Amino acid sequence: MTVPASTQMTLDFQPGLTDRFTGVLDCIRQGAYTHRNPLKTIAADMDMSQSELSRKLSGNMDDPRRLSVDDLEKYLTATGDMTPIYFLVEKYLSDDEAKQRRALGELAKQLPTLLSLLKAAGQVPA
Repeated sequence: MTVPASTQMTLDFQPGLTDRFTGVLDCIRQGAYTHRNPLKTIAADMDMSQSELSRKLSGNMDDPRRLSVDDLEKYLTATGDMTPIYFLVEKYLSDDEAKQRRALGELAKQLPTLLSLLKAAGQVPA
């Protein structure tokens, strides 16, 4: 029997974006360096040199060249990578109930390991 595609469930076992990235710049950096197009192509599509884009992606607080909101828009257009937007949505638009569900789900995944470690440490009766 074939199940119609509209009723199939997709499971995603990757951690959330806010767990994988330290900030939106980290998210953009990872996307730029792993994109199918080389960095120089992405930079050209963003109307800047490869070295300028590299400097902006470095996150060096002493460097006056920093990634701007305009640069973010150009990055999204050049790469089609919407991960930075999803990162911001996850970070700033999650409600408390969704955060609690994620935390409970993570706890449920970690509980067997935690119980095993407690048992190995002699802290839980067999």
